[in-house]
Amino acid sequence: MKESIMSFFNAPITNQVPNGVVCVSQLHAYITTSEWLRERTDQVRAASGDEKRFRRLKQSLLPYVTPSGVFSYRKEDRLLVPSGEFVIDIDHLASPEEATRWRDTLFEDERLCPDLSFVSPSTTGVKLLVPYRLSVTATIEWAFDEARRSAWEYLEWRYGLKADTSNADLSRACFLCHDPSALLRNS
Repeated sequence: MKESIMSFFNAPITNQVPNGVVCVSQLHAYITTSEWLRERTDQVRAASGDEKRFRRLKQSLLPYVTPSGVFSYRKEDRLLVPSGEFVIDIDHLASPEEATRWRDTLFEDERLCPDLSFVSPSTTGVKLLVPYRLSVTATIEWAFDEARRSAWEYLEWRYGLKADTSNADLSRACFLCHDPSALLRNS
């Protein structure tokens, strides 16, 4: 696996200036072992019965990354280095158990071949960091859009899953949360 890098942002979501840069393996270590992130994740998940409160806590407590690359500011025209990764976010699964099954199943998919797979803050969703090929003959935006669109169509065709289509721009935030069983591709 190539080590893709991306911007890391401390909470809240209104923080648009990155606090650092992380690679996928560092992100995996953080998601699986950080006690601080586990405590924040537990606080957010405790509000899962109240959608407005859950959303507010997620946006104010959880750190996030921009999987598509390193930015000087979280805005599409401020991309400094593309990562060659995009996020697939699948929400509203029936249960945490179903989310865990999809996390594991999609991680093993040979066409998607995600570098990282983890259960989302809600516990009923999955986030995948999927690599794509950057092109020397096309724009970063075109390569990103084509890869993302192809992956969304494949998910629906192969598994009947609908990805969250709001993850459609380069500077899109991906909230982090504790998942001790998150999966990392090592080769």
